[in-house]
Amino acid sequence: MNNDNSIAALAGQSALITGGSEGIGLGIAEAMVRAGADVMIAARRRPQLEAAQQQLRALAQDGQRVEIVEVDIRQPDSVAAMFDAVDTEFGNLNILVANAGSGSMVPFLEMTEEIWQSTLDLNLNGTFRCCHQAATRMATRPDPTRNAAILVVSSIRALGARPGTIHYSTTKAGLNQFVRVAAYELASVGVRVNALSPGITATPMSIERNPETLAKMAATVPLGRPGSLADMGAAAVYLTSPAAGFVTGVNHIVDGGESLY
Repeated sequence: MNNDNSIAALAGQSALITGGSEGIGLGIAEAMVRAGADVMIAARRRPQLEAAQQQLRALAQDGQRVEIVEVDIRQPDSVAAMFDAVDTEFGNLNILVANAGSGSMVPFLEMTEEIWQSTLDLNLNGTFRCCHQAATRMATRPDPTRNAAILVVSSIRALGARPGTIHYSTTKAGLNQFVRVAAYELASVGVRVNALSPGITATPMSIERNPETLAKMAATVPLGRPGSLADMGAAAVYLTSPAAGFVTGVNHIVDGGESLY
């Protein structure tokens, strides 16, 4: 997908991106700023948020807004406060990218109740809280013809079975079905809900921490490379833009063919 095609695709839109201070979330935020959206990024750590805000504001046009808000999506009160900030800063919300989440490699026989529950609370329950708050606002917006899109960041790990990922894969598989049911229910009020499932992605963290492992994994991808942040951003811009106005309930896989085997 050519990034040039997304220029001004989101002009006049407002977007909230959770987990937007780094990695794929920041890549999506950058693409949305380039596409003309007013963007609010949310995450737990303020120093990273402020650094990301500075980076994104350098890309913004005159009058284009980039705001930040601290949130822990595991806490209902924190999620409510985040949406209060959205209401105050933007008034209207067109786009939610529910990206916040995490995972780790833990063999099944070493899984603990704490790790299992923590992953569910963040990846599944936290995403539900954000989507429910966003959908409630979008369903009652003054102009129901305006763009209203929710994008849930899932993973191709929900599609296959790999050792050590049972907690992460289970939550992402749950999100895929969550997207389908929510898309069906919210279609009647003009709110679209889709999933984006990245494969191996070259994030600054993965490149810095273990470039050898990244290169080894990327060599197994049919297209011969890992995904880039620009790949994920371009897909996110399309799925949340008016150009995808007849697209809902899909799981858009961006993995270079990795999930084909």
